[in-house]
Order: sequence, then C-alpha cells, then structure tokens
Amino acid sequence: MASQDDENLVPNSDQENEKSIYRYSYEQAINKLEDIFRKMSVPEHHVIEQLSDELELDPTQIKIWFDNKRCDIQVQRDVEERGILRLENERLHAENLQMYSELNKRICANCNNAEQKRKILQELQNKKDRLTEEIMRMSNMVAHFEEDPDDSDNDPNGIDLELRLECNDDPNGPDLELRSG
Repeated sequence: MASQDDENLVPNSDQENEKSIYRYSYEQAINKLEDIFRKMSVPEHHVIEQLSDELELDPTQIKIWFDNKRCDIQVQRDVEERGILRLENERLHAENLQMYSELNKRICANCNNAEQKRKILQELQNKKDRLTEEIMRMSNMVAHFEEDPDDSDNDPNGIDLELRLECNDDPNGPDLELRSG
C-alpha cells in the first residue's frame, strides 16, 4: 500500500532496483524546505546534509535557500517597521504644528507682560529641545532603514531648529517663528 507522499513522487527511470528511487517535484522540495524552516531557520550541518541527500540537491543550494528565506523575512519586517516609523513621524509633525498654533495664541494674549514672555520663551525652549531630541531619535531610526546609508540629506546632525519671538506694535500680536534649518 503506497502512502499519499509516495503517489506524488516521480520514479527515477535511470535506476530500477529492488528499491525504486524517487525524486521530489519542485513544489514538494519547497514544501519540505518550508517545513524544516518553520522548525529551525538555521539548520545544523547534518540536517542540511540529510535534506541534500533526500532532495538530491547540493548542500550549498540548501544553505543558500535558507539564507534567502531568512533575508526575505527580514526585508518584510523592515518594510513593516518603516511604515510604523513613517506614521509615528507624521503624528509627531501634526503634534508639533498643533503646539505651535497653541503657543502662538498664548503669546498673543500675553504680549505686554515681560515676565510672562520670559516664561513662555523658556517653555518654548524646553519644548524645542524635546522636539529636537525626538527628531534626532526618529532620524536615526529612519536612517537605519534607508537603502542608501551614504545619503547626506539624512544626516541627523544637520537638524537645526530656530525659535524667534518678536513683540512689536502689530495689532495681530507678536511674531513667533519655528523653522527647521
């Protein structure tokens, strides 16, 4: 009685002995490699040799298949993580714009109070420092996933934020600028 696996195997017509020699089809070989990969992503030497004999492939082919499979999985993880980082970056940017708007409103209301101006400027400086640190952290994380690490546009040391407050007699209130250099 033949098993279901034996029915899918094709006999090797070159050698007809007491025991028939079977060859795995391409799909069966891939399925076998996938099964082993699920159990161990880095197979030991004896497992590679056993697969090589069983699938009638060179051990180097088996090793390369496992290397490529691990690489494919890492690429998928990197793509997913890059998407998460982009969303986080967009969220921080939106938060930054919202804080800028709120701070601009507060400054306009307290334009004539010198002590209030100093306090607000100190708060702004603290927030600027925090945002600069977050931008540096995000830039470093994104730089890790960039395909061209020599790209000088992604230099995290090139980030420069400038904060300027000018109180004048403008009826619209003081000017507040936060620029990325």
